[in-house]
Amino acid sequence: MTISRWSKAQLRDGGWIRRMFMEGIRLRREHGDDGVVDLSIGQPLEAGEGVVAAFHDAVDDRFAGRFGYMPNLGYEDVRARAAEDVGFAGVTPACVAMTSGAAAAIAVALRTFVDPGDDVIGVAPFFPEFRLYCETSGARFVPVPVDASLRLDIDAIAHALTPRTSAVLLNSPNNPSGHVLDAAELHALATLLDEHNARTSRRVLLVVDEVYRRMVYAPHVLAEPLAAYSTTVLARSFSKDLGIAGERIGYLVLHPSLATPETHTGLAQSMRALGFVNAPATAQRALYHLPSWDIHLQPYRDRRDLVLRHVREAGFDAPEPQGGIYQWLRSPWDDTLAFIDALAERRVLLTPGVAFGVPSHVRLCFSAPLGKLEIAAAVLTDIAGQRLSA
Repeated sequence: MTISRWSKAQLRDGGWIRRMFMEGIRLRREHGDDGVVDLSIGQPLEAGEGVVAAFHDAVDDRFAGRFGYMPNLGYEDVRARAAEDVGFAGVTPACVAMTSGAAAAIAVALRTFVDPGDDVIGVAPFFPEFRLYCETSGARFVPVPVDASLRLDIDAIAHALTPRTSAVLLNSPNNPSGHVLDAAELHALATLLDEHNARTSRRVLLVVDEVYRRMVYAPHVLAEPLAAYSTTVLARSFSKDLGIAGERIGYLVLHPSLATPETHTGLAQSMRALGFVNAPATAQRALYHLPSWDIHLQPYRDRRDLVLRHVREAGFDAPEPQGGIYQWLRSPWDDTLAFIDALAERRVLLTPGVAFGVPSHVRLCFSAPLGKLEIAAAVLTDIAGQRLSA
């Protein structure tokens, strides 16, 4: 028995984040945890005491059907909390579907609203699994590069739009660049999509992945996609901000204009077809018991500032991360993969930009202990300097 051609293609062409993560595990076995600086995967800081207490309360919850089937879209009281969290006029529990993280929210949205054979436009750099979510729904992922300042290139998106386009998939704050979409970008995109819709007599869906929505660094502000364009859905997750990546809990938000009985049936059918059925019960109950979903952002900002200062002092082309937990760097070597290998020989692991559709760059995750970030900065400075002076 051999794996499918699709699986073989993913092993050959993708999976860089997990590949580097597994390399980190191997190196830690050989050199111990203190001897490896793994900044390749978006591992969040540890969950706080309040989050841990909420999970304890969720485990102790007892009511009829606590461990049985529930409505596919999730518990009504948890959906109500999520609707309050969105805080947009007209968003009610009917606009929310609880999901197994933002990944499931995106996959369910695409399967519900996008037909096989349709095109889904994404912007590069993009989270690599966006392509896989599209393929799972039978759609074709069409990447379009951002401009030099990491903002949406509206002209490039306009050129990519065709009658086959059924969705645009964005991520804000962006993984890996840290760019936060502003109101002007969203307005320009909405205007473009409205004009395209009028020409083609269809409504292109805007899917915005907001997994890092609570990790926006002042003075930057997260703009509201629901206010810019009515045919919009949001994918949200608590993996990073609450530090519970292993629990896979999030939710999908529908613009109120999309919250119809037909849509609810379609979402529920898609969840079953994709094998999710419903979001995990205990994680949902933990969200309900958690008094606040707000987070303390300063530990992340401290790490961002430390890394940004070091890499800029070392001469890297390094844009300021406006949000999220990643530093996006242009490789100082022409051969980016050789640069990644040289870092790995010093037991510092980053992810090559080819994973995100931009081979010239690398991604550094700064949600790590400060001491390890200092080590990584020293190694980056040393290796970049060696090659540049050769």
